[in-house]
Amino acid sequence: MGLGGLLLVATLALGACASPPPTDVPMAVADAAVRRASSTATGEMAPDQLRVATTKLADARAAIARGDTERGLRLAEQATVDAQVAELHAQAQRARQAATESEAAARALREELNRKAVR
Repeated sequence: MGLGGLLLVATLALGACASPPPTDVPMAVADAAVRRASSTATGEMAPDQLRVATTKLADARAAIARGDTERGLRLAEQATVDAQVAELHAQAQRARQAATESEAAARALREELNRKAVR
């Protein structure tokens, strides 16, 4: 093998060492999504959805630890989506509560205006 061949092999070997394992990025994304969704508000307003995301993340870690990378990556992806669903569900709940409170305030204001107009 010539000098060029040795350089190529050395470069490929170093490149392989430098790249993260194929599970690192999807697991980091899933972990970040679940952590972001794990706010108090989401825990109160979407506990079931948050529990599903957390469980899938734990299952993904376990699958990868036992060498079932394909299943682990699939579960990590599902955990990411489930965490986003939990956040969106909590946001929708907050929006519904805000709308209900606004309607109640508007109704009270109308009643007050009607009382003053009758006098």
